[in-house]
Amino acid sequence: MSEIKQKQIIEKIELPKLRLWLIWFMLFVFPSIVAIIGFKSFSNKYKYFEKTSLISNGFEQIKEFDRKIVPETFIENQLKTIRSFDANNSAQHLKGEIDKTLCGETLFCFFFDKTGEKTLNIKSPNFDKVIKNFPNAFIKKHINKILEANSSNKSISPKEKNEATTKFGNILQQLFKTVTPITITPNKVSKNYSINCGGELYFIFCLFDKPSKDYLGFLTLIRGKDFSFHRMLEKLHNSFPEIRIVFREVDIAKTYKNPEIMHSGIKQTSNGLYIISSTNFIFARHVIYGGSEQLISRYGNLLPFIEYRIPTEKIKDYIDNKNKYINYIALLIILSTGIYFLHVSLFGFSDNISFKNKIMSLAFASAIFPFSVFALGIYSIENYNKFIEKTSIQQHAETELQLASQELEHYITELEAKVSQHGTNISNLLTEEDLKPSKVLDNLKEVGETIPISLAIIYLEEIPKNLKIISKKNKIIKPFDERMSSNILKEEEDSVTNLLPQTLMKAFTDIKSKNEKEPLDKLEVGIEKINSPYINDCLQNDGKLIKLDQFRNPTWYILQQLHNNKTIDNPVIGIFIVKFEPRPLLGSFYSNCTLAKSNFKEIIKDNYQINYAFLPNEKSGTASIWSGSGNISEEDKILCLKDNQTSLINLKDKVIIKKKNINFPHLAIATITEVGNTRNNHFIIILLTGVLGYLSLIMIFANKLLDIMIVEPVLILASNANAIARGSDKWSAEINSGDEFEDLNKEFKQLVTGLQERNILKSYVSEDAFSDLKESDSLKLLPGGEYLEATIVFSAIKDYEKISVSITPQESIKLLSSFMSIAEDAAKKYGGSIDKIIGDTIMLVFRDNHEKDSHGLRAAQASLELVEKAKSNKLPQLYTGIASGRVISGRIGSYSGKLDFTVIGNPVNLAARFKTESKNGTEETGIIISGTTIGLMNGKANVRFLRRVSIKGKARKYNIYELLSIRD
Repeated sequence: MSEIKQKQIIEKIELPKLRLWLIWFMLFVFPSIVAIIGFKSFSNKYKYFEKTSLISNGFEQIKEFDRKIVPETFIENQLKTIRSFDANNSAQHLKGEIDKTLCGETLFCFFFDKTGEKTLNIKSPNFDKVIKNFPNAFIKKHINKILEANSSNKSISPKEKNEATTKFGNILQQLFKTVTPITITPNKVSKNYSINCGGELYFIFCLFDKPSKDYLGFLTLIRGKDFSFHRMLEKLHNSFPEIRIVFREVDIAKTYKNPEIMHSGIKQTSNGLYIISSTNFIFARHVIYGGSEQLISRYGNLLPFIEYRIPTEKIKDYIDNKNKYINYIALLIILSTGIYFLHVSLFGFSDNISFKNKIMSLAFASAIFPFSVFALGIYSIENYNKFIEKTSIQQHAETELQLASQELEHYITELEAKVSQHGTNISNLLTEEDLKPSKVLDNLKEVGETIPISLAIIYLEEIPKNLKIISKKNKIIKPFDERMSSNILKEEEDSVTNLLPQTLMKAFTDIKSKNEKEPLDKLEVGIEKINSPYINDCLQNDGKLIKLDQFRNPTWYILQQLHNNKTIDNPVIGIFIVKFEPRPLLGSFYSNCTLAKSNFKEIIKDNYQINYAFLPNEKSGTASIWSGSGNISEEDKILCLKDNQTSLINLKDKVIIKKKNINFPHLAIATITEVGNTRNNHFIIILLTGVLGYLSLIMIFANKLLDIMIVEPVLILASNANAIARGSDKWSAEINSGDEFEDLNKEFKQLVTGLQERNILKSYVSEDAFSDLKESDSLKLLPGGEYLEATIVFSAIKDYEKISVSITPQESIKLLSSFMSIAEDAAKKYGGSIDKIIGDTIMLVFRDNHEKDSHGLRAAQASLELVEKAKSNKLPQLYTGIASGRVISGRIGSYSGKLDFTVIGNPVNLAARFKTESKNGTEETGIIISGTTIGLMNGKANVRFLRRVSIKGKARKYNIYELLSIRD
């Protein structure tokens, strides 16, 4: 760089103080404020995602709450409290407490004693309106049968028990006109529907835990319309303080076609983060129907949604501390730069600092803070992405646990098939002649080798003589001691193995003799009752797994009928029973399942490790019986077994997911641990290094290229500008920098030519098109438009074709030019413009302008003046059409070719048709005006009705008027 240029750059620059402080504000104060506000807004938006446990816990709370607000579930849960009531209180008092606990008014409470002889019915005021003749004696009789059927009376057959319940259910159905029969079960809720009673009905048959002499329990009914979901929510509020029910307007009909309307969402406000989820359909229907069959008018299209609030206070300190440090840094930058600019305003810039270095210093100082905040924003996004990643991995882990559960069910199905095959083999073996006992024992041993059973039993109705040496009480037993959990339950197990096959054999015999299948859902074992609905299924379907969980340790059985296949009727000769215990059954499966192949461990994206484990719970036996399977630490195992309620545990360094397997009770667990704990620290280092490196590159490139890119082009442009200022009419600068300076130089060169072309162009296009061209950039010059209100005028020289034949071309051009000049003057005077010229016709457009009179009035004034001036200039008669309305205004044409700025629409076509109608006959002005335009003239139009005509291209007829004048 030459010395002259260097001196020009290094010269002291003095700026007005106001401008100097404005520069300081724009370079430092304003960016700092924007950066702080932006980062604060960003932090507030993503603050909850940095505390993922809050959101995860919110969804868990919503699921649990949604389950508990089902009226039937809520009422059944309340029975635990009601059963503990003091039955020594009066019936009236008990009914009041029952109503209060159930959050509604029961229709009646039918109390009964232990014998069922003494009863008392406490009715609500609405009872007689619903049931006028309540058969107390009849209800008492059937309650006695229900009590007797559920007693320990062994003389009552299962069929009689079933009949007692069924008959009572049918009687109640007829009495209350319910949709289906009512099933009455002690300490359970039976839901039904009745139009006569107004919709939902909940029947409750409850037995007190500590009955009194007078009251053993009660039968009650609460109607859905008498059940208050508001009181229920108040009762649940203590357990779910951050949850409430809100109503949102939803088109109920559309939800059937578009169920996504009901999806949950997240809404963030100044008060906190709100997770909004749709309620279950049962609760929603109860609310909007009020427990009845009629929609409640006050709800309209409102549907209930669950809203869970995560308060801002839970993470307020965390966010405030983060923002506080950013504020301190910004304040330091503002103060330090403010002191520097104060020095500059008092003493000026330093003479020994070049212009280039001043720019670079200012650029670096003004950029460092926004870039740093930007880096922090990226870091926050990384945390958000990490949250999304963790959520995805949690979903993956839950899916794997679900697949393991499905795999277990498939495994059980395979076991049932194997047992069935072994049962068939044993049936064939028992019918062989000269059967040896050792062969039977070997067969049972083979069963134990292929299936993880702890006991195998063959029970025969009649033991062959050659097998009596290995049998005991019609049983051949093969235990597998290594799979036995404990000998403590030996006596109980003996009872089951003795009574179970005998009872089933008796049932098979009875079924065969009676040719029917009676339900057998209870077995008497000493003083214990074995309740299992699967036993009745076993009578109908052999080989299904049955779980007996009445004992301290759960056990499973498969019972297979043994048939004599050599006879025609294949009679049942015995039962083949195998017993499964948790340790061998679940242990055998999990040692060979899919997850076991990877040692119950999975690495995802090299950052997360998932450990899977399967542990016993209270229904699958103690840990001493089955310690579990999988890959889990003792610390996590204790934590999971200790907390039985929570399905998701968020710890500092891991997330634990728990799933309960109901069919085969045990816990399925996935522990998600982040392997790369230093990942975020590395990311911060890389991010800061990248920001500083980027700023350093800016400084280096700016230092090398500032002269070429800025200083030299500025000096060249300045010298040529001085030449123009001194009177030169030629721009002589040549800049080939390839950037904006080169473009600027070209623009200067074309300045004069451009101005001349612009003036010429203005003569060839309409004012509206020219105005649009001035206000538009290159993108807006593409085809496009907008709707607006306007009035369109078509005016033409009458009989121009005949006139043009009789005159010369020059005279014809002169005639048209005179007509166009008059039209343009009239249009400009009243705020309109010439849109286009079509032969001897001119089209005028008067757009809506709030600062002027209505466009219809201005168009009428211009048209009258055009006619008057045409007459005064001795031009031929004109014929004119005027129409108003909504048009599309804009650029029409090819994206790469010619464009036309015009208006299109029905008013344009109508004005053209009116012009033609004017040619067919008017009396004075020759101006036909539409009724719409007359309406826009606010009563100032003086018109004459001409006729009602059909317009070409229009379906209806129009009234046409001749515009005569405009009133003052």
